Amino acid sequence: MAIPKTFMGYKRENGRVGVRNHVVILPVDDISNACVEAIGNNIKGTISIPHSYGRLQFGKDLELFFRTIIGTGKNPNVAAVIVVGIEPKWTKKVVDEIAKTGKPVEGFSIEGLGDITTTMKASKKAREFVQWASEKQRQECPLSDLWISVKCGESDTTSGLASNPTVGDLMDKLEPYGVHLCFGETSEITGAELVCAERAKDEKVKKKFLDTWNNYNNFILENKTNDLSESQPTAGNIKGGLTTIEEKAFGNLQKIGKKVKY
Repeated sequence: MAIPKTFMGYKRENGRVGVRNHVVILPVDDISNACVEAIGNNIKGTISIPHSYGRLQFGKDLELFFRTIIGTGKNPNVAAVIVVGIEPKWTKKVVDEIAKTGKPVEGFSIEGLGDITTTMKASKKAREFVQWASEKQRQECPLSDLWISVKCGESDTTSGLASNPTVGDLMDKLEPYGVHLCFGETSEITGAELVCAERAKDEKVKKKFLDTWNNYNNFILENKTNDLSESQPTAGNIKGGLTTIEEKAFGNLQKIGKKVKY
């Protein structure tokens, strides 16, 4: 079966293309979750994303949090964003960064308005965003505008033999069309990290990958009583028939294909 050279997607203001058209209600901190969920319940067609972060975080941990939450709003699968936070300063920071994509985004601070007023005002704006997003139409786009990320979960004895190789075969077939291919593993690549490193497109990427993995592994060793090999495979993996982290890792690796360089 031939792979089509185009797909139908939503072109965003910054040139990226999404395959979904979500209106997201995004809390800056966990204290804003109740308000965000109320807005999501009030306005059909929105997605609220409550989380347990944003407070008592510092340094690199806080920087990672901001990159994650801002990245969620910037995602091309998101058409528009309502940002709700306790503090005006942090709320504005998230709004300003998401706004750089050109998509509609509006921020509301509970500290300045209170829960009830924030819910009311944000719900009104969310309804406007849903109406606007519903008028967006899919357009034909080249495969080179497509991003695909792969991540396996609940691995068992069949994962490395069937499902992951099937995904990997698709990765190999899509790469020549310029599709952006991503995969993410941390502890689950332990035991196959050297094999994975050989798939790097050059020595610079190879070194960066190995440095990242070694730093992660060393962090675990420095801060936990057990190393990664003793926390993997998980109880669910063992129940599914896996016996070692190496066995799990080589199964995980199958989903990146056999030809693609990263």
